[in-house]
Amino acid sequence: MMIRTIQTGWTLVSSGVPDRSSHRWKKAYTGLFQCRSKRIKVPVKCFYVKVNGHSVLIDAGWSREVVEHGLRHLGFGLWFASEPVMAAGDEAMAQLRGERLDAVLMTHLDCDHASGLHDISGVPIYTSREEVAFSRKRKLRYGKLAKGYDYRYLDIVADSEAPFGQSCDVFGDGSITAYLTPTHSAGSVIYCVADSDGFALVLGDNGYMQASWQQGILPGPLYNADNMLRCLGWINEQSQHPDCLGILCAHDPRNLNITE
Repeated sequence: MMIRTIQTGWTLVSSGVPDRSSHRWKKAYTGLFQCRSKRIKVPVKCFYVKVNGHSVLIDAGWSREVVEHGLRHLGFGLWFASEPVMAAGDEAMAQLRGERLDAVLMTHLDCDHASGLHDISGVPIYTSREEVAFSRKRKLRYGKLAKGYDYRYLDIVADSEAPFGQSCDVFGDGSITAYLTPTHSAGSVIYCVADSDGFALVLGDNGYMQASWQQGILPGPLYNADNMLRCLGWINEQSQHPDCLGILCAHDPRNLNITE
């Protein structure tokens, strides 16, 4: 197993994004009515995974389009709430030049995860059916970036060992399992990457930092707060498992890589 963290720049957001308790208003994560000079700089990451003969990208980060055309690429609402900061050449496909890519696996379709799909062609893009349906209902949250792709749906089935009872064995060999987690969004998933030596979890936005699952810190954008608290508890349990090789999330300030 190899998991390489790829940082595609940053996003300038309200402190209410990683920690909703930092503001009293539950919609503070939007940045409305807040001084922009007080925004925090949060990394935007995706993950290149090699396991059991598969080479995949989990999430896509920012597109190269945000370097010069961020406002046009995102639309005003998304740009205002999640202003991108990225240098030319920081997009995932530039950093992966020369590497094989078999598929892109999406944890969910928010702009800082789906923007980079704009740079990718010729490989299948997997997401949950629930996430696509949710993105079509929440047009203000998702904007236009989640549209226009011929997604392949994860084949979600009942799984008594999954945190919410549903999962998908993505390639049918146990190397990458998608756990459906209706937390940050209705169709978000956590990917478990596994081989004979252990497993690692790629969380998407089910946690913004290590303290999220260790202390039960809720993020600002939520589909279901109770589900998120339950999920963070499950992640914390998994992090203490002797076979756990690492917990990776898209906005963690730590730069983790897993190489066996």
